[in-house]
Amino acid sequence: MNDEVKNFYLQTSMFTDAGPYLEYFKSLPNDINKLRDLVCAQHMHKHEIYERFTKQDIGKNFAWMNCLHEYLHTAVSMSSEIFRLNPQGFIFDKPANEKIVTTCRYIAILFAAILKAKNIPARCRSGFAPYIDRDIVCDHWICEYWSEKENRWIAIDPEINSVAHCSKNVNLYDVGNDFVYAAHLWLRARENKEDISKYATYRECKDHLQSIAHALLLDFHALMNYELGYRNVQMFIYGDNFSLKEEDLQDIDNLAKLMLNPDENFKALRSIWENEEKFRCLMSPYTNPYIGK
Repeated sequence: MNDEVKNFYLQTSMFTDAGPYLEYFKSLPNDINKLRDLVCAQHMHKHEIYERFTKQDIGKNFAWMNCLHEYLHTAVSMSSEIFRLNPQGFIFDKPANEKIVTTCRYIAILFAAILKAKNIPARCRSGFAPYIDRDIVCDHWICEYWSEKENRWIAIDPEINSVAHCSKNVNLYDVGNDFVYAAHLWLRARENKEDISKYATYRECKDHLQSIAHALLLDFHALMNYELGYRNVQMFIYGDNFSLKEEDLQDIDNLAKLMLNPDENFKALRSIWENEEKFRCLMSPYTNPYIGK
């Protein structure tokens, strides 16, 4: 990896900036596998709460605001809440009500922020994890970090508590062979080489191909050091009746091909990021400056 790419993934976004926690992040374990386990120990997935607690227990043991994980968009906000819940900060063996309630996107951001603070190039990735559920393939976020020792990006899953919670045996410290990158899946789907009916769809994206496009464009933003939340959807793929012009499909195809080798195609991806408006014009539940224009 050349120095331009390496230095780019040392930069932070509004999401991965360490803010007042920079020195604290530096003090956390340097062993990346141990660091993964420590970061993972700070949170519970919202579905884990549903599985472990009754509605009454949730009311007794969790502040309702604490369960609204989307209030914790950034590494700083997550860290602040971790310390608010337990002044000892990042420690193992916390009771459930002292953990933040998040999902994979947020923990990937926190993990990437800590790695960047330690001067380790890192980037979040959006795709799919066939190792989580037996019946569907969930959309999922992981983190990649650059290993100087192995001279490669290592894909690590900082969100899953243990392999016991997976539907298949997987190495959570190196999931590169198990994680499904959105660009690869999109191209296989477009070539009719992949059954995409097992890939989960959601409220914002009800068509399977639309869900894959959404994950791909989130991944594109993450590769550009701008880790969008789930609810941000590009305007041109948004809507209940997903139907794209052939020109749009081909543009996504071309983007996906570049994303198969993001380091090699770094300058081309940056050019698209800086010049192709439709890949950055977003819909969200809150506001859109383009509406009405």
